[in-house]
Amino acid sequence: MTKRPGRFLGYGRQFIDEADIAAVTEALKGDYLTQGPLVTRFEQALKDRFDAPFATVCNSGTAALHLAAMAMDLKPGDVVIVPAMTFAATANAVRYTGADVVFADCDPDNGLMTLKHAQDAAARVPEGKTLRAVFCVHMNGQCTDMAALYAWCQNRNLFLLEDACHAIGTAYADGAPVGSCRHSDFAAFSFHPVKTIAMGEGGAVMTRHEDMAKKMSMLVTHGITKIPGDFARQEMADAPWYHEMQRLGYNYRASDINCALG
Repeated sequence: MTKRPGRFLGYGRQFIDEADIAAVTEALKGDYLTQGPLVTRFEQALKDRFDAPFATVCNSGTAALHLAAMAMDLKPGDVVIVPAMTFAATANAVRYTGADVVFADCDPDNGLMTLKHAQDAAARVPEGKTLRAVFCVHMNGQCTDMAALYAWCQNRNLFLLEDACHAIGTAYADGAPVGSCRHSDFAAFSFHPVKTIAMGEGGAVMTRHEDMAKKMSMLVTHGITKIPGDFARQEMADAPWYHEMQRLGYNYRASDINCALG
């Protein structure tokens, strides 16, 4: 007798209901398919839900990590600690800037990098390199002791980013929502279909720093802003059509269609 194969248990699958379909349909009927009001509305919803000062929506969790890395001004010669238990994007976002990665061990029982693991990794930073940041990863909704890790980073003048792509809707030990940046400088989310919130492809960076938020809002759209820089002639800056490229950015925008679903 031939044995019939069982049903394959997939890694994850999105759940789409009629309200989701109606929201996307409404977006398709609107005046904007991208760079419209639904992007701003989604960013505000994220800030309200996670009690975060600033949010920048983008087109993937990888873009979110890269935006944060660029906001930190990471560059060749810099080093970032990244836990070995994570997806490739966490380390790749560092390498996109030319900075180097030092991998940290993780707790074999939960896959999390602890403060001790970060400290051990810091001791392995190559001579002549500068440790600039720690990218911790919340694995399967679990969080390490963020308060202790952030205190250590602050004492060493390091940025701390939470790769929270696995932790949308969870909380720190003190009850504050992940994404509030209560114990970090940045928190990156993914809205890929296997994540808690699905918008096709999408991501967001939450931060506690206004200057970093402004920088990322430019970087997400080619580094272009309507706010004149120091070198703008006043007669040009007063024009309603004036745009200025101040940084080398990327097209990391999320569309209104995706944000309607988000």
